[in-house]
Amino acid sequence: MKKHCLIMAMLLLAVTAAGCGTTEINKSSIPLGFGADFKNNQVIFTTQLAIPTSPEKNGGGGPQFIAQSATGATVAEAARRISLTSSQYPLWSHSSLMLWGEGLAQSDLSQFMDFVSRNRFVRKNIQVVVTHKASVEEIFNTKPIATPYTATAITDLLQTQETQLGIYTPITLIQVIERFAEPGIEPVIPIITVKKAAQGNQLLLEHMAVFRDRRMVGILTEKESRGYRFLSPRMIEGGLFTVPFPGQPDKKVTLEMSRSQAKIKPLIQGQNIVIRIEISAEGNFYEQNSSGDLFTLTTFKKLEKLADQEITSEINAAISKAQSLNSDIFGWGKLIRQTDPELWKQIGPEWPQRFTDVQPEITVKYQLRRSYLRDKSFVFRE
Repeated sequence: MKKHCLIMAMLLLAVTAAGCGTTEINKSSIPLGFGADFKNNQVIFTTQLAIPTSPEKNGGGGPQFIAQSATGATVAEAARRISLTSSQYPLWSHSSLMLWGEGLAQSDLSQFMDFVSRNRFVRKNIQVVVTHKASVEEIFNTKPIATPYTATAITDLLQTQETQLGIYTPITLIQVIERFAEPGIEPVIPIITVKKAAQGNQLLLEHMAVFRDRRMVGILTEKESRGYRFLSPRMIEGGLFTVPFPGQPDKKVTLEMSRSQAKIKPLIQGQNIVIRIEISAEGNFYEQNSSGDLFTLTTFKKLEKLADQEITSEINAAISKAQSLNSDIFGWGKLIRQTDPELWKQIGPEWPQRFTDVQPEITVKYQLRRSYLRDKSFVFRE
């Protein structure tokens, strides 16, 4: 009898719990991404919500999302004022993307960082992206190509371009928080913009935003972004880059990056700080736009040397830009703090100024491994 009563009680509890869960879901919305901007001393908070539709109802190809915005004196107020136009409670843990408007990024970020770091419903592995020449609302209202939702399209762009092109380095919220909180390193965040096209607006990843202290202070170009990626402490994989055809500088050879690893060591030489950088990389011959024969030992060596020079040039470009902005995006100060705490006590307070005088010593070794299926370039008949 007791056993039957226990079973009935468990069934009743399960039914009750299921009913509560269903009610909660019915009263909730799914925010795919959210972001904030700052204009006229007001925070503009925007979220992109998924519209639940069946395949039959969406046969016309209409948008499967809606972007909602609200303003307020603080981030929390602006976010909650969305409830004035939507009765459903947003489940922020479903968001995969956080956008920072250019106006917000160039102002004091302390308020926004306080909001997202305290909010237990915001996942800390969410991707962070800065907007440029377009507001957060404009980005979220742009219908992507071949993907139903803007937020997921941007996260897919970040992942795909890194393996295919190897230009921009994605960054998560927890990484941004750590870089803002830890001395000797600053965040760099990919930038998204809107490209005007005949068939409609298109999303475009372009440049990276450089930060110092609590605001955006400049950008990295495509070349500088490649150089920054090479200096990552993790092993990087994927990407393409071009070098001149040996003996024919007007022609190009495309090389693939299989993997690259940076070893970085700070050296103190009197009053000078030297950063020794060793890049060990390997990849494959991918394409040429001339009919010359590249597949000789001599030509391969020339290609590897040209690759070394190109990678070195990209790294130097990134370092030069970061030093001009007084922003240690590479974490060299953090590295010095870890390896020589006593020295850091002396130079830490003035590190942004000392960083500009750091001398890099760069050594790159790129090795070609294979040429894919063909050993010779395609030749047309006479």
